Amino acid sequence: MMRNLWKIACSALACVILALFASLGGAAAGSDSEYLFDGEGTYYVTGVKLGVNLTFGEGSLVLRLSDGRLSEKKDCTRFRFERRGANCYSIHPDCATDVYLTYGYAEQLTAERNTGTIPASGLWRVLPGPGGARIVNVANGHQLVTYGLEPALRSQEEAEQIADGDTSLWLLVRTTCYGTGETSAVRELSVAEKEIEKAVTKSATVPFCELFGFSWGPFSRPGDFTFSLDRTDVMSVSSTGVIKVNGAGEATFSARHRYTGQRLTATLRVSNDVIVIVPGFMGSELKNKSGDKIWCESLLDQLSNGVNLSALSKFMDLGSPSSGDGITAYNNSFGALNLYRKMYQMLVTKFGKDYTVEFYAYDWRKSSGTTGRELARYLDGKNYDNVIFVTHSFGGLVCGQALASSEKLREHTALMCMVGVPVNGTAGLAQAWAQDKFGNVLGLGSFGSMENSAIRKIVCTLPSVYEMLPSAYAVEQLGAVGNCTSYSQFTSACAESCTSFNRSLASDAAKVTAKLYIDGRSVFDMVPTAVFGGTGYDTATSAKVSGGKLSFGNTTDGDGIATRDECRAGIGGDEPPEVTGAPSRHLWLCEDQAVVDGVAEAIRGLAE
Repeated sequence: MMRNLWKIACSALACVILALFASLGGAAAGSDSEYLFDGEGTYYVTGVKLGVNLTFGEGSLVLRLSDGRLSEKKDCTRFRFERRGANCYSIHPDCATDVYLTYGYAEQLTAERNTGTIPASGLWRVLPGPGGARIVNVANGHQLVTYGLEPALRSQEEAEQIADGDTSLWLLVRTTCYGTGETSAVRELSVAEKEIEKAVTKSATVPFCELFGFSWGPFSRPGDFTFSLDRTDVMSVSSTGVIKVNGAGEATFSARHRYTGQRLTATLRVSNDVIVIVPGFMGSELKNKSGDKIWCESLLDQLSNGVNLSALSKFMDLGSPSSGDGITAYNNSFGALNLYRKMYQMLVTKFGKDYTVEFYAYDWRKSSGTTGRELARYLDGKNYDNVIFVTHSFGGLVCGQALASSEKLREHTALMCMVGVPVNGTAGLAQAWAQDKFGNVLGLGSFGSMENSAIRKIVCTLPSVYEMLPSAYAVEQLGAVGNCTSYSQFTSACAESCTSFNRSLASDAAKVTAKLYIDGRSVFDMVPTAVFGGTGYDTATSAKVSGGKLSFGNTTDGDGIATRDECRAGIGGDEPPEVTGAPSRHLWLCEDQAVVDGVAEAIRGLAE
């Protein structure tokens, strides 16, 4: 399960890192060897016009143009250029070392087995120029073109007549420039310029990469662009693309890519309303004091491939969080495993003209009380007029603590969209702990050398986990645990049923979750809410104390961790809010289209 999930996650991550360059296109001549053809070596070969990758089909010796996505066999999209003379190369697929590229019937690009000397028809010249490079066959002088969805050879005159645009330009990118562990292939390159309209707050400091909704990565480093603004009285921009608001009004921001000449343009309007995405448990990437990302893609990738002592050590460092451990959240707008990509992109697309859209990354290992107060201080300092929260899972508890700690924030919160939020905890987490299935219930599974017991050794040291168990309010006021009248009785049963259960952390959790009620009223009842929950998956619906230990009943009206009833337990009084259901597991709720559409509808309802 984990390997399949991880392959999907890796593919999704590659899309995010290269989302910027998807709007830029090919590379022009220059001196940066990471981006431009500079001689012998291994490259990705991408057609500038269509944004498709050259791909080798080993079984049939056929060359095709892919849609830009990686094939299962990644080296089939990589090609080795070997020098055969002055600006003369043979081209070989990485996955078939005895094969060279040539042409066959109707000058379609094909491949031959190398049985000796490579003929002139298998030799190529690479001619870098404005917008990309041309690949020319030595034997006939014809250029390699993207002919429909097939690679073919055509004369220069024929190439110019194929389509409205140059189909003979290729982007040749050294594979070494993808050695960051964050991505491994070029995807959907396009020469189309990108233009957006977006609101920014009057106190905003916005990095260019977040303005367009991507993370810094290959082809999108700050130094790859020059920046400009037409209204310096409204905003200013640094050489690294950081935009600062100076006053009221509207400004046009442009970023010009120095290799392609393409521009990204945004019309920015100063606003003072914001939509804040607050991710759930494990939903923010984390980095250590050295700046290395230790949660989650690179770490999980290493662990999923077997025993890796370095990765295992980093994983163990996630336990027992303290203020001095140097671990902090890393904001990439889409969250860990791109869990919030679809939600973020929808919010920017549909509401970015009127609201700033922020992704609030935080250290999900810590208590919601700590992170909630930090969130409140951050938002209070921004002095927003209207705040809309889109919260997932544990992130809802963080928002609840922020509301509890700031009357000002409660007054300015226009809407809280609660997605799979265990308002007063969930029996599903207690069941996972009691049955030693932490990894499975959290969506991690059991991967490589890491078993559920190893995951438990970390998770049971995190204050956040105890705050997602049934709360004291749920046990003593809502009767969430059968045969149990006190929180102390419940934690005693947990200690008997759940290995490594820490009663001290559970006691601290009770004090924190109690703050979600002010004068007996839930903070979630003090702001407008829209509630969403997953359904269709086997989920613990109740816990019961039997013989001093926990037992559980199950339902399919849940997302594998929380039931829909747990998403509204203890709020709304005699009229608890309706919970909009979505057929999705807990971890992926914010990627579910029904949830994304429901959040959009709830926000649109504010204007009605």
